Amino acid sequence: MTESSREHHTVIVGVDGSAGSAVALQWALDHADRLGVVRPVMAFTSGLYALGYGAIEQFDAGGGPYRSEAELHLRMFLQEHAPSLADVGLVVEDRAGAGLVESAAGSELLVVGTRGWGSRVDLSIGSVGAYCIRHARVPVALIPAAVPPIHEQLDVVVGFDGSAHSRAALRWTLTHLRPSATVTAVRVFTSDSVVGEPLPPSPETAETRAREELEQGVIDVLSGVHGHPAVELLAVSGDPRAALRSASSDADMLVIGSRGHGVLDRLLVGSVATALAHHPSLPTIVVPLPDDTVRRT
Repeated sequence: MTESSREHHTVIVGVDGSAGSAVALQWALDHADRLGVVRPVMAFTSGLYALGYGAIEQFDAGGGPYRSEAELHLRMFLQEHAPSLADVGLVVEDRAGAGLVESAAGSELLVVGTRGWGSRVDLSIGSVGAYCIRHARVPVALIPAAVPPIHEQLDVVVGFDGSAHSRAALRWTLTHLRPSATVTAVRVFTSDSVVGEPLPPSPETAETRAREELEQGVIDVLSGVHGHPAVELLAVSGDPRAALRSASSDADMLVIGSRGHGVLDRLLVGSVATALAHHPSLPTIVVPLPDDTVRRT
């Protein structure tokens, strides 16, 4: 992305004043600022809406003191952690997940931490992060409370099962991350039998088939991308959740599609993406299908 095009894009960062959101904001400034202008967003609720009911007009009048308090809280947080952004922060009246998803519409990336959002159940980061990866139409980066130092050359692992979602994840990685990064596309396979299914192939046959599918799938994605980072291929056996965690244990970033067919039809990657994003040990980006692709499928 060129500097001129960057100025017309945004990276939305969910902020709640916690240490976790401070880590997420710093990660965005360090690694995602090349994608667009970083804009912190804080969500607040008022009146009965804050207690779990719907917004009611006589209690809402623009948020009143709740909005003023949130704006002051956000400004103080930004003055401490990112003074250059103190004037560009945005406060929205909504539940955290819905407010962030709406604010991120049309952006390049939505960034949220994995610790914070107070103690109320509806604002816990588990539910906020899960809501965002379920409903956002833009990639969502989930940032753990502690981010290990990155390698000199950015090391990125992409889960690739050949599905349209995994292809979208790889394509996004190749077109949005720095060209000097090293990308490893990981295909997880299994030779385990499933009740009611035909006899499984031998482990050797399963691995050969997985490598061939991985190579062809990556070639198909690369054919439409120019000036991309180097891509390495890795086929491993096992449960996709455990295998991807292991493959990315020393990486700087893990990128996965929001859905997929996984190694078994029963592992529709709603479950894989959710499991990997629930307790991430490294920055994890969940990429949805582009809207035009969704409309065609």
